[in-house]
Amino acid sequence: MSKPSLIFAPGAWYPPTAFDPTITKLNELGYSHCHTVAFPSVQQAASVKDLKPDIEAVRALVAQEADAGRDVIVVSHSWSGLPVNSALDGLSREEREEEGKAGGVVRLVFVAAFIPNIGESLIGAFGGTPPPWYVLDEASGTLTTTDPYTLFFHDVPDGKEWAAALKPHSWVTKNTPSTSAAYFFIPTYYLLCEEDRAIPLAVQQVMVDRARRKGAEIETEKINTGHTPWLAAPEKFVAYIRRQAGEEV
Repeated sequence: MSKPSLIFAPGAWYPPTAFDPTITKLNELGYSHCHTVAFPSVQQAASVKDLKPDIEAVRALVAQEADAGRDVIVVSHSWSGLPVNSALDGLSREEREEEGKAGGVVRLVFVAAFIPNIGESLIGAFGGTPPPWYVLDEASGTLTTTDPYTLFFHDVPDGKEWAAALKPHSWVTKNTPSTSAAYFFIPTYYLLCEEDRAIPLAVQQVMVDRARRKGAEIETEKINTGHTPWLAAPEKFVAYIRRQAGEEV
């Protein structure tokens, strides 16, 4: 049985290179189709005015793999739950099969990720008030954080180097509402990060529970790391992804 394509969607501020160590390990294990979304709201933060470019970036990668007839697993981290959930209409394997097409998304894996209601922005979901550690540059319309090392990488061996690699993020994408909720029509799994300082475990669980009350079926597993588990516990994270891909690990 061929291995699925894996598409990694990093959270706000993270460059696409953040998943390179994971992809290298997965390539060695036979996962030859791994990609990371390069979100315009990070790569060209000051020029992005809404969520559409980010949504299209996800759709383009997924469609590329699906049109090649491959099963696709999308791994969504943190903020990227917003564009990912808005990007997958018509791209699930079930929907594509109904159209006589091969390939498509077979699974969503959320990693300490935002799970929005349709029409809900990230800031709106938290009462309209951004976290106190957000730093807004009104002139450029971009956002940074006060202490990225402590928030995202406190348990990562080379965490200070990764913190320095973060980029400003488009502020407007934090306030743009989602347009769909893929977790209702694609099998969904959530990796709860127990030591997360950016999105505490309790907040992650609240989002999962809220989605379940609305009818979503979401299976959860916990990992004893902070916000970036693939760098803090790489072997455990790779094993988790392999299990999501159907391997017995």
